Amino acid sequence: MKNLFLTFSLLGLITPAWAQQAPGASPVLDVQHYEISAEVVPDESFVKGEVKIRFVLLEDSVSLPFELNTRLSLLGVRDEEDVSYSTSFDNFESSRLRVRGSETFRKGTEKTLTFRFEGTLEKETYAFLDTPQAESAVIYPGGAILLSEGNWFPSHRLPLDAATATVKITVPLGFSVVAPGEMRSIETLGISEVFTWESGQLLTRIPVVVARFFRQKFEDSSIPLTFYVTEAFDRDLRPFVDEVTQMLEFFQSEYGPLPKEALNFVQVSNVRLPSTGCAGLILLESSLLQSPAIPIMELARRVARQWWGYSLRPGRSSDAWLQDGFATYAALRYFEVKHSDRFSTELAREAVSALKYESNAPVSKGLELQSGSAQYQSIVASKGAWILYMLGQLVGREQFDGMLGDWYRQKAQQTVNTSEFVAFIQERTGEDYRWFFVQWVDSVGVPEFRIDYTIYKLRDGGFKIRGQIKQNIELFRMPLEVRIETKGQPEDKELNVRGKSTAFTFPTETMPLRMELDPNGKVLSDSPRMRIAVHVALGEEYQALKEFLPAIREYEKATQLNPRTSIAHYRLGEVFFEQRNFSTAANSFRDALNGDRKPDWVETWIHIYLGKIYDVLGQRQRALAEYQKAVNTKVDYNSAQAEAQKYLKETYSSPQSVIG
Repeated sequence: MKNLFLTFSLLGLITPAWAQQAPGASPVLDVQHYEISAEVVPDESFVKGEVKIRFVLLEDSVSLPFELNTRLSLLGVRDEEDVSYSTSFDNFESSRLRVRGSETFRKGTEKTLTFRFEGTLEKETYAFLDTPQAESAVIYPGGAILLSEGNWFPSHRLPLDAATATVKITVPLGFSVVAPGEMRSIETLGISEVFTWESGQLLTRIPVVVARFFRQKFEDSSIPLTFYVTEAFDRDLRPFVDEVTQMLEFFQSEYGPLPKEALNFVQVSNVRLPSTGCAGLILLESSLLQSPAIPIMELARRVARQWWGYSLRPGRSSDAWLQDGFATYAALRYFEVKHSDRFSTELAREAVSALKYESNAPVSKGLELQSGSAQYQSIVASKGAWILYMLGQLVGREQFDGMLGDWYRQKAQQTVNTSEFVAFIQERTGEDYRWFFVQWVDSVGVPEFRIDYTIYKLRDGGFKIRGQIKQNIELFRMPLEVRIETKGQPEDKELNVRGKSTAFTFPTETMPLRMELDPNGKVLSDSPRMRIAVHVALGEEYQALKEFLPAIREYEKATQLNPRTSIAHYRLGEVFFEQRNFSTAANSFRDALNGDRKPDWVETWIHIYLGKIYDVLGQRQRALAEYQKAVNTKVDYNSAQAEAQKYLKETYSSPQSVIG
């Protein structure tokens, strides 16, 4: 099942053709402007249109590279003088398109080519997979989600080759279109309407969303906000708007003005998106908009991309972390300042996310890891954010955050690369941190620290600790904090760890009791505790995809490392419950109750699940007792109290039961 699902999911997350080129390969052309005109027919999943691409040649070339979705047909290519050009694809399944003329294309020449295309972009449906699919270009009866990653129009090296764009989309009456930039006009033509959007700002992505939208505007924010939500949406957007307003004000104070005068938010169906917007436009899945609690971390990450990634743009595939790593770090900064009580929790979550796939590839692999994939999120976004967090420990947090603001303001509306950022850090600090970036950006592996030590009592009445800190990476180098717990006040020391073994000698005034490495979690590292968290996180990832067997394996690995980890037993119980294996589920839930009961909401939900199991088995009194225990905990994580109260009043029955 796992391999089958990955085959399907990769249909929407194919590595771009330009990312398959040899490292360092120079682009042949630079696109200046896209002028897209297309008709979208939702009932037929059909699109037909043309795109005029204005570009400048950077090199002499006998052919020009573009990309087009394999499900679309190219009807012809002509230039501004109506001269026709020949085209070819690498092979039947390739999206890589080559355009050739009768003469060599000369460096420095500005040209405009018009591509005509058409085809169907049907939604992939799999009856046996009740999970959100990865969709980058799909048209269905309810509308369309057309992301530039899906190559729904001929394009060149998006998201690296930024360009301005005009998008003109024709749809049936009743549908609306949202695209980048400002909406210039809506024209009615018989039973159709034509929406024209124009962006004078350079775009790295050109998403188009079609649906039956209602528009809600909020002018009282520091930046005017417009939400495009579907007809079925009935939630109050005000709490969402208030949180976004706080984010905008915070990021503007950190990095400078938003490079757009307004910001649009667009509701899309519950699909897994490889990207979530562009300059001035943020896509929001229905599940995110309708979540019981505002998903602050993910929302902050998407808002932060308006600075990191859309204004300050990565120049190469390997520079993708300058967008998503920096945006994730900015979201963590927002938590640190605005929701400080939750900062350490969110930082730990990003550490777990970073370690899930850390050993698969270095951060510098960038867009080759497929934007939007679990591997990309882990390596580029989460580990990238942690790299910045660790760099801040070296430089000094306050100084470093000020430097990031200066870096952004110097480079806004420009294309940047990692080497420029490294040079900037060296210039501002006077320190050569190239070793740090080689270790964390260009290499894989995180340290796993161990400590061996002996305590000596000195003649003068003090104490001395002598020992070694060991870790598993040959050329590792990093300052590391050490906390010595004593009979008096704890004493904090710092040690520069180099290589696999670093000796130390620390004096203490009172009797040492134990030593703790990295007590404040400043270094991304492996440990038995982190491995448990990673296995649980991987299990949750598989569980969300309905891949129950690999999910069970991951949870069992966690319980083998620590039989008392309640969260792993609880997740096992969830899986067995969903499979209707109620007896095994109940056993797992009881194992969770006998564990460490962390986090605190686990106990509440265990009682709710046990109550449901007893209801299914016809043991109503035992079910009522469990629901009441859930109420008594007074923990309301994920609306637990409402769930318990509901089934105190009515008997739970499995929705899949044929008995009722």
